[in-house]
Amino acid sequence: MNFTPRQHLEIDNYIKFVDEILHKCDKGIEYCKICPNEFVCTELEKEDFGLNNSTISEVLTAIQYALSKVPGFLNLDKRNELREHIKSYINESPVHERKIWEDSILDLLLDDKLANPLYKPTAKIGEARTLLTYSSRISFSTYLKCLCPEGKDILPGFTRNLHPETTSTCIKIVNQYIQTKHTDIAVPQAMDRIIFYLEKNVPEIIHGCNLNDAGLTAALCYYSMLTKSPMPEDIAIAGGLDGQGNVIHVKFLDGKVETVLRELHFIDKIIIPQDSLYNIPVPENLRIIKVDSFEQAVDVVFKNTIAI
Repeated sequence: MNFTPRQHLEIDNYIKFVDEILHKCDKGIEYCKICPNEFVCTELEKEDFGLNNSTISEVLTAIQYALSKVPGFLNLDKRNELREHIKSYINESPVHERKIWEDSILDLLLDDKLANPLYKPTAKIGEARTLLTYSSRISFSTYLKCLCPEGKDILPGFTRNLHPETTSTCIKIVNQYIQTKHTDIAVPQAMDRIIFYLEKNVPEIIHGCNLNDAGLTAALCYYSMLTKSPMPEDIAIAGGLDGQGNVIHVKFLDGKVETVLRELHFIDKIIIPQDSLYNIPVPENLRIIKVDSFEQAVDVVFKNTIAI
């Protein structure tokens, strides 16, 4: 399956989606044959951008939607680049719409969430941001959530995204740790009631990812849920987990780190397996922390203990 621009939205690659639209628009626009007073972007008709047609107004609508979904602060250079690039297309929109776009899209780029480097999402219990790679080419981030509903009713609308082997391994390692370190906390007896699911349930994309890469994230989310400890909002996680509680290697780490640099500027730390290698330059304000076990990851995430 080819990876289309529309799927950037499905895996939260919002800036990548906007960049793809602008790139296609740059290849050529012309007057619409149906609406002679409006331009169309002919190249967009050849790709799946989720647009019914490709008038400038609809292109700007798609850009506005994508920018409104960006999860956090964009660096100043990127915001300025987008403002100048998008403004050139606002100037090609119908005259009566231009002020509307300027008050929405351009102002959106100055919104506190996108412009404020101190912006932080809310810390959550049982939820953490994990980094995955689709078909060895497109890396993205999404929240992995852990839920242990009470009662016997089946919850509609929830899909267990992780493989049973990954789920059982995570539960076993965390239960053993809890029974050793937190004797006052009871672990759930019915393992099948514990649900792990991704924020974006897009089966065709999920099936193209190695979900074992989310094993460490799943274990930390389960631990967070049991201990009622919020997951820090400034951490992203990539790594698997074996039956002995060791953190195991993940592939395509450069792409995963690049995802954080591109859109997740509220992330201060990325937790990766001890033996992982990456070649992408990392700024000083982003710390890559290597861990070799679930226990060490707990110390880093919940106790802020970072081994040098």
